[in-house]
Amino acid sequence: MAIERSLLGYQITNFVSMYIGYAFYMMNRKAFSFALPVMIKQEGLSKSDLGMVLSSNYVAYTISKFLAGVLSDRIPPNILFSVGLFFSGVAVTIFSETSQVWLFVGIWFINGLSQGAGWPSCVKVLKHWFSPATFGTWWGVLSTSMNAANSLGPFIAMFIMLHYDWRFYMKLQGVTTCIFAMIVFFAIKNSPKSVGIDYDIQGAASQKKDDDKKSKGDSLENSTATWRDLIASPFLWVISLLILLILGTTTAVIDWGQLYLIQDREQSNYVGSTFMSLYGIGGTIGSIIPSYIADRLVAKQSPGSTFNPRLTVVLALSALTVNFLHLFTYCVTSESSQLWISVLAFGLGFGLYGSVALLGVVAVECAPPHLSGTSHALYGIGSNVGSVLAGLPLSYVAKYYNWSGVFVVLEAVGILTVAILVACRWMSHVIAVDKKKKTD
Repeated sequence: MAIERSLLGYQITNFVSMYIGYAFYMMNRKAFSFALPVMIKQEGLSKSDLGMVLSSNYVAYTISKFLAGVLSDRIPPNILFSVGLFFSGVAVTIFSETSQVWLFVGIWFINGLSQGAGWPSCVKVLKHWFSPATFGTWWGVLSTSMNAANSLGPFIAMFIMLHYDWRFYMKLQGVTTCIFAMIVFFAIKNSPKSVGIDYDIQGAASQKKDDDKKSKGDSLENSTATWRDLIASPFLWVISLLILLILGTTTAVIDWGQLYLIQDREQSNYVGSTFMSLYGIGGTIGSIIPSYIADRLVAKQSPGSTFNPRLTVVLALSALTVNFLHLFTYCVTSESSQLWISVLAFGLGFGLYGSVALLGVVAVECAPPHLSGTSHALYGIGSNVGSVLAGLPLSYVAKYYNWSGVFVVLEAVGILTVAILVACRWMSHVIAVDKKKKTD
C-alpha cells in the first residue's frame, strides 16, 4: 500500500509537470499565430511572409521531432524535455527583438528545432508510469495541454497586446518558459526505478488480462524487432499518411481560421480570438472522450478482430469534421452570430484533435516498448509534413483564391481521409473473412 501511495504521488507530479510543460511548448509554437492580427498591421507582413515564417517552424519541427523520437530511446526524458523547452523559450525571447522578415524566418526555424523534444519525452514517461490498460486515456488527457494552450493563448495574447504590444507579449512568454523549464527538469522522474520504487507497471497490468491479450502483450514485450522492421510496416505508413492529412488540417485551422473570419468574412478580431479559444476547448474535450470510448472498445475487442477499434472512432470523428468544415466554409458570413461560429469552432476542434490523439496511440501501440520512441518518430514525420503543407503552400492558395479557397481544399482533404479509413476497414473485413475460410 505504501508503494502504491508513493507511486501515485510521483504519477501526479509527473503528469502535472508534463501537462504544464507541454502547454508552454504549444504556447511557444503558436505565439506567432496568436500575434498575427497585430503583427500584420504593425510589421506590414504579406501572406507569403506569414507562410514562410510558419513553414520554417514546421520544417524544423519535422526534423527535430524525428530526431528526438529516436533520441528518446537513449536520453533520459526529463533532460530531453527540459532542454528543448528552455531553448524554445530563448528563441521566442530573441524573436521579440527582431524586425526583419528573414530574421523572423530564421529564429522561428530555431524555435521549431527546439519543439521536437517535447512530445516524444512525454510518450516515454507515460509508458513507464502508467498502465497499458489506461495508456490511451492518459494520452488523451495529456493531449489536452495543447488545447488548453490554444484556448487560453489567444485571449492572453490579445489582453497583453491590447495594453502593450506583440514584442512584450513574446518576451514575457519566452522568459516564463525558460523559468519553468528549469523547474520541470527536477520535477519529472523518468521511471519508478529511477526513484527507487520496485514496481513493474507493465507486469502488474498484464496479470489482469486474459490469455489471448497476455500472449499478445508478451510478444511485443519480448520482441526483437528493429527500426528496419518498423519502416517495412505498411500499417505504420498508412497511419503516417492519415496523420499527415488530419494534422495538416488541424494546423491550417489554427493558423488561418481567424484570418479567414477577419479578412474574408469581415468578423472582428474578438470573434477571431473567440473562434481560436472555442476550437481549443473542443479539442480538449475531443481528446478525452473519444480516447476513453476507444479504450473501452479495445477492452471489448474480440481476439479475431483485424481492425483497430481506435480507427473506428477516428473514422466517425473524420466524418464529423468534414461536415463542420463544409458548414464553416459555406455557412459563415459577415452577419453570422458569434454563437454559430463558436459552435463550428468547437465541433472542428472536437473532431480534429480527437483524431490526432487516437492516431498517436495507435502508432505507439503497434510497436514493442523498446521502439515506442522510434515508432512515434516515424509517425511524427507524417504529422509534421502535414503541418509544413499547411503553411506556405496554403498561403499561396489564399493569395490567389482568398482564405475561403483554403477551406475548400481542407474539406477535400477531409473527404480523402474518410475514404482511406473506409478502405482500410473494408480491407480488414476481407482479410478477416479470408482467414475464417482458411481455418474452416
